[in-house]
Amino acid sequence: MMGVGRDASKGLDFKGVAHSYGHQQVLSDISFHIDPGEILCLLGPSGCGKTTSLRLVAGLEDLQQGEIALGGDVIAIPGEAVPTEARGVGYVIQDFALFPHLNVFDNVAFGLKGQSKAKAKETVEDLLASVGLGGRDSAYPHQLSGGEQQRVALARAFAPKPQILLLDEPFSSLDVLIRKDLRLVTRDLVRSRHIPALLVTHDPLEAAQMGDHIAVMQNGHIIQYGDLDQLKNAPASEFVRELFAAPA
Repeated sequence: MMGVGRDASKGLDFKGVAHSYGHQQVLSDISFHIDPGEILCLLGPSGCGKTTSLRLVAGLEDLQQGEIALGGDVIAIPGEAVPTEARGVGYVIQDFALFPHLNVFDNVAFGLKGQSKAKAKETVEDLLASVGLGGRDSAYPHQLSGGEQQRVALARAFAPKPQILLLDEPFSSLDVLIRKDLRLVTRDLVRSRHIPALLVTHDPLEAAQMGDHIAVMQNGHIIQYGDLDQLKNAPASEFVRELFAAPA
């Protein structure tokens, strides 16, 4: 029987995954590994399979081929999967998705189950301080800027101590300075909480600033995998060379 990964040293394994929508093949034999405390960036144009990969890890798509393991335990094979709500996934998307009727504290505390009020208060206050929103716990989403709302969304994703953090272009609607600051905040949280993180982006600069490793995708394939230096200095194709031609 499948279980949710609990070995923090194991990270995420995505093995031989293929996926189609009808007759359209969107992923072909995709494999990668993410260690705890590491960010892997899936970089590529729209339609290359990045978000489908993210949704498969989250359990929002049924796995058709391959295997996904988290924390050393298999969470999905074709025909069998751990439910999304039992995977321990923190998910941050572009549009913040905060509850407008809840204040900042209650938004962050929403996913906390079984904690005493005192422990929940400690968890929320610690995370709000970590994302630069200490003292804003009573504010409501409409009173916050876009950058502040995304900080709340980040804190909410980390509150239940997820097994993995999934990031679907979460900063693309923010201005440049706020975007850069939030990338650093997110990277620090991933490392300090020692969980694996998977970031989907079409922005080479974002991948360069955040990724410990980068998987460049094109037409459902990973065409090159490596760190920033490898991709810049030894591009495997003209497509990769052009992505990293400008200084990062």
